Amino acid sequence: MDRFLASLERRFGRYAPTHLIWFIVGGSALVYLMTFLKPEALGLLTLDLGAVRAGEVWRLVTFLFLPWGGGSGALGPLFTLFALMFLFSIGNSLEAHWGALRFDFYYLLGVIGTIGAALFVGSVTNQYLNLSVLLAFATEFPENEILLLVFPIRVKWLGFFSGGLLVWSFIFGTPAIRAGIAVAMLNYFLFFAGPLLDKLRGRARQRQATARWQPEPQAARKARVCALCGKSDADDRSLEFRVCDCAEKCKGKLTEFCLEHARAH
Repeated sequence: MDRFLASLERRFGRYAPTHLIWFIVGGSALVYLMTFLKPEALGLLTLDLGAVRAGEVWRLVTFLFLPWGGGSGALGPLFTLFALMFLFSIGNSLEAHWGALRFDFYYLLGVIGTIGAALFVGSVTNQYLNLSVLLAFATEFPENEILLLVFPIRVKWLGFFSGGLLVWSFIFGTPAIRAGIAVAMLNYFLFFAGPLLDKLRGRARQRQATARWQPEPQAARKARVCALCGKSDADDRSLEFRVCDCAEKCKGKLTEFCLEHARAH
């Protein structure tokens, strides 16, 4: 994937639309305001391919602007505002890190996959498409901190939590939910499977190298024993030893003595 995207970047990078997330978030804010004031309008914007075939082709685009569910209650607008601000922040950061072409391509593949899934299971939400953007951000910037209410939290933990929710929703969700999750995760792994495997291999090699250079455990070392008195550092770790190879008593052979007998020797 990286080679393919690098080739696309060389050829078409200068033509890639920039600030895509601005349009997604801005459109989502307008759609939320419209559906908040007129809830029945929501039924005209969802991804319903039966309605698309009947001529309502705008649904292929408008479903992208259905904001993360803030609800229609008193706190609904506030929750939606926070969700859209967060989506704007992570989308902007990813585009700045990747470049416009890579970010646009990532989002476009998710859109195509979601529409394709709707061919088989009916209406599919854009919620998991947006969650795939969050997972991409958590993978690229795992140590970044965000404020959750007033508590700082590293993005990687938010990514793990979102991944757990996706697994739960996939197991217990409807076919439409499972299809939405499947295409979103397929898109994510298409971009990140290679780097994640490389990272895991790198950590495994690091652990092996660390283990290779760790000092040998005391229990695994061969005990040092005095050739005269038989005292061993296995019994008394404070014992000091010296090695002698004199011709008179050791016959030129390396022989260990405790410090007491080494001096007398």
